[in-house]
Parts: sequence; structure tokens; C-alpha cells
Amino acid sequence: MHTNLIFLSYGGVIEYRRAIFCILSFLAWNPKIENIRVIVFTDSPDFFKKYLLNLNIEYVLLNSELEEKLMRGSDFIHSKKVGVIDMAFKSYPNTNQLFIDTDTFFLTDASIMLNGFEEGKSFMHKREYMLKEGVDLFSSFDQGHYPKAFLNYISGRVFKINGIAESFNGEDYSWNSGVLALHKTFSVYMNDVIKLTHKFYNNSKWFISEQLAFSLILQRKTKVRSAEKYIFHYWAKRQKMFMDNFLQNLFDQKLVSELNDQALNRRLTKKLETDIEIDLSIEQINIAFSRKDYFYAFKKGIRLILKKTFLFELI
Repeated sequence: MHTNLIFLSYGGVIEYRRAIFCILSFLAWNPKIENIRVIVFTDSPDFFKKYLLNLNIEYVLLNSELEEKLMRGSDFIHSKKVGVIDMAFKSYPNTNQLFIDTDTFFLTDASIMLNGFEEGKSFMHKREYMLKEGVDLFSSFDQGHYPKAFLNYISGRVFKINGIAESFNGEDYSWNSGVLALHKTFSVYMNDVIKLTHKFYNNSKWFISEQLAFSLILQRKTKVRSAEKYIFHYWAKRQKMFMDNFLQNLFDQKLVSELNDQALNRRLTKKLETDIEIDLSIEQINIAFSRKDYFYAFKKGIRLILKKTFLFELI
């Protein structure tokens, strides 16, 4: 085995369904997994075993003792994510690691990404914004104090990354960490990712501190590539509600054998991609109207109409 495909899922049925659907979407688009070891960190392995048929999965029981070990005394919940990646590197030291957030699904054959592990290169989900742009972006929903505190903390400060002095600034980018494809040699930086995650959170309370730690170190030490065309990430609250309602109906109505139907799952992921993008456009239009940004609302509305018309013609 050359690559670990890692999932972290705990806390209840909603979370488990997301993870299971992501795994099923992966299998639907990438059926040849001879060199892939699937590892699921979860507090309920039995729930997964009911639905994932004929698949050799390594389950790691996420009990309170392991959670405490992963979080290293922090109250930052996303430090678990860093912890499981570090644990996977230590358990399989000569193996590449592909961590996928569970609020995702695969859109297409990802063999280019799966075969693209190279020293000095990495994948994250997508590049989002320059850190200095984050202040205005997060201020638009009353959270601008987080990026301000973060930028104040890193300004003029030197950090040691694998023993080498590095500094970061507002022109560095935040990359979404819903996908993290890390070559086996990146393991030497994991202790620094852990340290920066805790330092960033302790000094800013920004809830994306683990994402920032990965983003900044990977930008300095690797060429970061986007995995957006392979994997859809429905991280926003409204889109998560949309998906959770869909998954509840899917799991309630389908037999286990139907849930494992790869052809069906390929069709579902393509339809979901379009449906969620339309829902996101509607949300953006509503927000624009509430802010009296009528030009933006009009522009998004025209794009939405064109998209719906195109889909109608296809049907």
C-alpha cells in the first residue's frame, strides 16, 4: 500500500452518513484501490460496517482517551484533524496521506491526484483568499476580529519550520483544508503543523487555525495544487443542511446494496454538484438583496437563470 485515505467522523448519525457517502463516492469514481488503505477514525465503527460492503477498512476507535491524546490538551476541536494525520504518518511512516473532510464527495476519477504524490508537492482543496483580504471577508459576517488578531500575531514574528526560520504575512494565501494530500516526506513538518495550529488558535481563536497552519507551511515547503475539480466541499451551513436532508432520505429509502451501486452514485454526485451550486447562488442573491447590493444580485440572478436554462435544455 502506498497511500492512506483518512476520514475523521464522530458525534452522531449525521456525521457518519456524510463520511459513508464520501467513501461511496470515492469508490464510485475510483474503483481500483489496490494501493489505497482506507482508515476511518470514528466513535462508531459498527455504524459504518452496516453500509460499507466488501471493503477492507481499518477502523480506529475514537474514544475519550484517544481524543485527549490527539488534541494535546487544547480546547480547539479541529486539532483532532491534525492529530489523526500525525498518527497516520507515525503508524505508516513510508506512506502518503490523503485526508478528506467528511462534508465532501468525489466528482470524478481522481487518479491524477492519487498518483500525483511527489516530494515537494501537495494538494489542498482550493485556494480561497489572501490573508489580508480575510479581514473584509470575515467582517461581512461580523467575524473580522479573528483575521485581525491572526495578522497581528504573525506580523514581524519568526517561526521555526523544521529548524529553518520562516515568516508569514498578509499576502500569503488561505487554502481550504477539506483535502490534504501529503507526500510521505512531509512527515518531518507535522510537529510544526501541530505547534502552529495551537499557537495560531491560542493567539487569535480563529476557528480555521489548523487550515492556516497547513496552508502556510505547505506554501513555504511545497507547490500546492488544487483538488477542487475532483472533490466537492459543501462546508457552508445552508449547503450542509441541504446535503444532510438529502442523505437522510437516501439512507432511509435505499437498501444497502443500492447505496453501494457505483453507477447510481456517479449520477448522484453530478446532480448534487449542480443542485448545491444553484442553492449557493440563491443564498448569495438573498444576501446581496439584504445588503442592497442590487447589481451583484442581478448579475448572480442572470447567471442562475442561464445555468437553469442550460440544464433544462440538456434534459
